Amino acid sequence: MPNLIPDWHWMRPAGRLIWALILVAIGLAIIFWLMRRPKPNRPATWAECMAGAVGVFAMFTLVYAIVPHEWITFSDKYLQWDTTHFVVKSGQDFGIVKFPFDINKQAVRDVIAATIYIVFFGLNLFLFSKWQKRGQVDETATQTPKVSRFGRPLRRSKAEPEVAPAADAPVPETAGAS
Repeated sequence: MPNLIPDWHWMRPAGRLIWALILVAIGLAIIFWLMRRPKPNRPATWAECMAGAVGVFAMFTLVYAIVPHEWITFSDKYLQWDTTHFVVKSGQDFGIVKFPFDINKQAVRDVIAATIYIVFFGLNLFLFSKWQKRGQVDETATQTPKVSRFGRPLRRSKAEPEVAPAADAPVPETAGAS
């Protein structure tokens, strides 16, 4: 795979990771664009379902396989985060307490990789839920009356101009008034 990223400090070694993240961003932009469209009234065709399945498989491959792998490869090869480099050593003094165990940079690398999985899994659940609910109208928002800044209900909206009765126009009588 050609790496077309310029040779600036860390960008060339992280090239495949950067390209994978760009493809994830493009895929998410397409998904959010498709979610803005209303749900059609007709059932989906076979071709639409297969295109959706291929797209979901491509996104799963990117976010659950390629991005974490490229992060681990970048941190191992370029950053050289391995078991010989430590963040915190056992017995290191932190004021009133001594740290009881070692934390090496490989453990930090693995925590970041696990965080990538957790973030994308949460995004995955959110997108599945939103995709199923697309096109539905929120009924609580349409039935609640608008209130003024003082908390009292409004009688009419601002879009309707207030019409003052003319001075010589007769005043209509109400039913039941004596």
